[in-house]
Amino acid sequence: MKYSKTVEKGLDFIKAIDATELTPLEIRDLLHKTVANTFDDVDKIMTAARKEGIITDKNGMCHFPYEAHELEFFKPKIKQTKESNKCRFCGRSMNESHYIELKSGLIGPYGSTCVRKLYLDYLFEEE
Repeated sequence: MKYSKTVEKGLDFIKAIDATELTPLEIRDLLHKTVANTFDDVDKIMTAARKEGIITDKNGMCHFPYEAHELEFFKPKIKQTKESNKCRFCGRSMNESHYIELKSGLIGPYGSTCVRKLYLDYLFEEE
């Protein structure tokens, strides 16, 4: 199905999350701090993720089905740049920016601490 660029980025981000379950509020917060500027966009992403089977709801939690984790997906990469910016996650000023490269595009910028709060721990195992 064809979705807007924001929804595509949101779906790619959810596919990349390294977690088995999160509360709907945690996922909504992550989406707002990564790919969506409005809560309407967050709702569209959540609806599409449920429709595509990327997340399922059970006992008030959003689960990432085992089958969804086994799907082939583009493994994101972290890109670092030396530039003055504000972290999209916390709003602090920084001189080194981190971006996450998803199949559907870049998200960020993030500081070095905040980029580690996005449930993408497997990206840092190589360091």
